[in-house]
Amino acid sequence: MHPALTFVAAACIVIAVLLLLSVFQGTNYYGVSLQVQIALAVIALAIAAIVIWMIYKAARANLSKIKTGKEALVGSVGVAVTDLKPEGEIRVVGEFWQATTKEGCIKNGEKVEVVDMDGMFLVVRPVKEKV
Repeated sequence: MHPALTFVAAACIVIAVLLLLSVFQGTNYYGVSLQVQIALAVIALAIAAIVIWMIYKAARANLSKIKTGKEALVGSVGVAVTDLKPEGEIRVVGEFWQATTKEGCIKNGEKVEVVDMDGMFLVVRPVKEKV
């Protein structure tokens, strides 16, 4: 819906420019000089570029991954800041979090993956190194 409204607004601006130029030139659209036609073409291209850029940004925002809340943390990889036996502290997505593990003990400095969130605790497991 928004791209359609943007297109209609851009078309209205182009029509308004045409009407204003025809009033100031004292002629109708078909009698407009070449310089005025070039100016109109430049204005129309600039408006079209802006509209295309806005549509691109809107589509990119709608298709992007969620970057906040629980959804952003689950699946992220972090580093253990303290030993987790079974509770400790990790650093993930640039933040320090209290974490717990259900798979034994995780040593300080090991990479962990967030698998769930239990209240304000992140549930993590050690990252298996690929060989």
